[in-house]
Amino acid sequence: MADLATARDGMLSNDSAKPEILPPPGPFYRKVLDTLSNIPLRGRLSIGASLIALGILLVASWVIWYSTHRAPSPPPQAVAWYERGTGALREGAFYQASKAFEQAVKIDDSFQLAHARLAEACMEMDYTNNAGAELLRASALSPLNQTDELYLKAIRSTFTRDYVQAINYYREIASLSPQEPQVYVDLGRAYEKTDEIKKAIESYVEAANHDPTYDTAYLHLGILYGRRLELASAQAAFEKAEALYQASSNTEGRTEVFYQRGVLFNKLRKIDDARAQLEQALELTHASGNESQQINILSQLSNTYTAGDTAQAEQYAREAVNLAESKGMNNLRARSLISLGSVFLLRGNSVEAERYFKQALEFAQLFKGLATEARAQLSLGSLYAQIGETDQALQYIETALVFYQKGGYGTETYQALTLLMHINRDRGNYDAALRAFEQQLEHARQVDDLSQVKSAEEGIGSVLVLQERYPEALAHFEEYYATSKKLSDQQGIAYSFFHRGGVLWKLGRYTEARTALDQATVLAQSSGKRALLAEIYQYEAEMALSQRLFSAAIAKSQQALAMPEAQDSHTLPEVKSVLGLAQVLSGAKSQGRQMCQDAFVSAASHSSETALLSKAQLALAEAMLETGDAQSALANALQAQDSFARSGQQDSEWHALLIAALASRAAGDQAKARDYASQASQILSDLQQSLLKIGGIEASGYLARPDIKYSHRRLGELLAVN
Repeated sequence: MADLATARDGMLSNDSAKPEILPPPGPFYRKVLDTLSNIPLRGRLSIGASLIALGILLVASWVIWYSTHRAPSPPPQAVAWYERGTGALREGAFYQASKAFEQAVKIDDSFQLAHARLAEACMEMDYTNNAGAELLRASALSPLNQTDELYLKAIRSTFTRDYVQAINYYREIASLSPQEPQVYVDLGRAYEKTDEIKKAIESYVEAANHDPTYDTAYLHLGILYGRRLELASAQAAFEKAEALYQASSNTEGRTEVFYQRGVLFNKLRKIDDARAQLEQALELTHASGNESQQINILSQLSNTYTAGDTAQAEQYAREAVNLAESKGMNNLRARSLISLGSVFLLRGNSVEAERYFKQALEFAQLFKGLATEARAQLSLGSLYAQIGETDQALQYIETALVFYQKGGYGTETYQALTLLMHINRDRGNYDAALRAFEQQLEHARQVDDLSQVKSAEEGIGSVLVLQERYPEALAHFEEYYATSKKLSDQQGIAYSFFHRGGVLWKLGRYTEARTALDQATVLAQSSGKRALLAEIYQYEAEMALSQRLFSAAIAKSQQALAMPEAQDSHTLPEVKSVLGLAQVLSGAKSQGRQMCQDAFVSAASHSSETALLSKAQLALAEAMLETGDAQSALANALQAQDSFARSGQQDSEWHALLIAALASRAAGDQAKARDYASQASQILSDLQQSLLKIGGIEASGYLARPDIKYSHRRLGELLAVN
């Protein structure tokens, strides 16, 4: 009474304040309030009666508050659309899900979970702003029950990329409804976002156990078993899902099964099988009219043709772009533009690739597609890295990496880091690149992702080759081969033969190297991998030069140079260096020196690639020495030696010091010749000891190489004279 009197006095003292006239309460509330209002008139009450009265007051207050604040149950039509949307969402049909949820909230704008699920679908489609708006709308409404509140919290946590908390909420939902199979699918999807594939599979198995006819659970199991390369289990799960979708006349579900099978076969490089599945999926979209599925299938079909028929790849990618544009699906349009740009990147047409990647970036920024924007930035970074513009590459890659790391995107973070590692490698930051590759290998093994394991093993091996740690590199290329074989990845197998051949000849194991390169050649020819074929010819030329078979080295170099694919930033200067040295050493000194000069100029145009430039400079120094230009030979040899020393490349460093010693002797400086020769001898001794620690066969094989024996003899002559 005192509070009410104070409120009354305050209202009477403010002329502008007008009391709100409320409608009279209904019969039930009136009866309760009448009872309560009469209590003070009945005289003094006992403590027990007072407590009863207080309880009645609290209950009545809660009833009145709840009746005026809680959202009413949504009408059946809205519920039907909502259930259709959640089914599509769990199947991965996010566009269809979004349309169903839009219908649900159109019928009932106070349908809280429909707004929340619409936000989730928008997140999956990379419409960040729309997702945020729907979450705000959902948060302004009161939940109907505890489960709805937990779903809202889980979706909000997913939006903020707090996947661990989202998993906790979904686990709590599962504990409240342990017999509902769909909650285990939601939990499995949350585990997938943290790359906890094993736990995700356990959740989907639980869903299937609760409902053996739950097609969506089998679809997810097929996808995840495929990621783990448990191919028999993947095929069985896909077959079960397809049969269940067929029984329920769910065309879009069957389409998704064919699409996911195609993705798996494409990953395994079973291109014919992938195309067959994707073409069936595409045919089904014509019957269902599902344009979003059709666009995704066209993009995936484009990927299956990038290894050979790039004209067909371009056609499919353009169809995807045009369809997305005509239907106003802006996020899919941007993603399709990235696929189209990738076709031109594989063709070596960097200008067109850049144009389409930048178009994708502009669309993503315009429509606030943050994940698609990062994907476009990563694609541009990859393009610039390939053409040697590493400053621009770093700018785009590092921007994308910030987004991926903050957002918990495991696979994309790995891809961005891999590109950065390659740039570090090319710039001569070998230790940093090696550490990063090793971290990625550890992560890949933890999540049991063989594709990432394969990529990391190749990366480590390539860095070790550049560091000239050949036996260690060979061990990683053996693992690369074993993983590629498990994946049935013919491209990986071909490159593993190529890498192994390149290391084996450096260790003097020519017979094994020849066998490996021959196997790589067969696979490259059968798959149309002409760029790989050009690199194989380059290795064969280098091997022939190391055996001092100059005519064979010249023939193989010319064979490589005749291929358009050899004109890229790596192959061209390396092949020209081999050709130039072979010509010089076989007597065509002037012609050979000019070829080495051309190689150095070509390498210098990509000055960020330290190893490429220093190797070309050493070849030029040797050509200058053989043509009588001792001073120029000395200057170039010492510049190359400085680079090799900083990078820890002992094999190349002692050769550079030998050229410097020979050039100093030719210039009449015996003291410098003695000094450089002594340094070369010490580094060769250290290299020999490191090879002996690994195995005597590696040390003896290296020292038995004809070119090493020849250089070793010249070094001995210098030391003997001095």
